[in-house]
Amino acid sequence: MTSTDFSYPQPTDDELAAQQPRVPAPPVHPVYASPRPDDLADAHNGVNTRMDGAASVKSPALGKVAVALSIVAMALSLAASVILGVTVGPSEAASGYYFTDTPDWYQTLATVLVGVQGLCTCLGLTGIILGITAAVTGRGRTPGIIAIAVAAIAPFVSFGTFVALSFIAA
Repeated sequence: MTSTDFSYPQPTDDELAAQQPRVPAPPVHPVYASPRPDDLADAHNGVNTRMDGAASVKSPALGKVAVALSIVAMALSLAASVILGVTVGPSEAASGYYFTDTPDWYQTLATVLVGVQGLCTCLGLTGIILGITAAVTGRGRTPGIIAIAVAAIAPFVSFGTFVALSFIAA
C-alpha cells in the first residue's frame, strides 16, 4: 500500500512483488517460423502473403467502384440541383409563393428531383463506406481516398449550386 504522503517510508518494488501470490511460468512454445523482414513492405505494397509462401496482390477494384459511385452521385445531384434551381424562381414568380400553387407538372418534377437527391445521398454514403474500406484494407487506397473526398464535398457543391441558381433565376 502506498500513501500520497511521502513522509512515510514506501515499500520497494521487491517488497511489493514478494507480497504477490506465486504464479507458475507460462509454458514456452517452440517458434516454427519468424516473420520475413519484407513482410511489412509487402503489406504496404498491397501484397498479401499466404501461409504457403505464395503472394497474391490485392485488387484495387473496390476503390475504383467507390470512386465511380461517388462521381455518379455527385453528377446526378448536381444535375437535379441545376434543374430545380433554374425552375424554382420563374415558377414562384408565375404561380405564387406556395408549392401547392404551382402547376401539377412542376410539383411532379420537384418531387422526382427530391427523390433523385435521396438516391444520390444513398449512393454517396455507399461511396464513402466503400472508400473507407478500400483505404483501410489497401484495395485501391488512392481511389478510396478520392471517393471519400468527392462524396463528402458533393452535398455542399450541389446545395450551393441550387441556392445560387434559385436566386439568379428569380
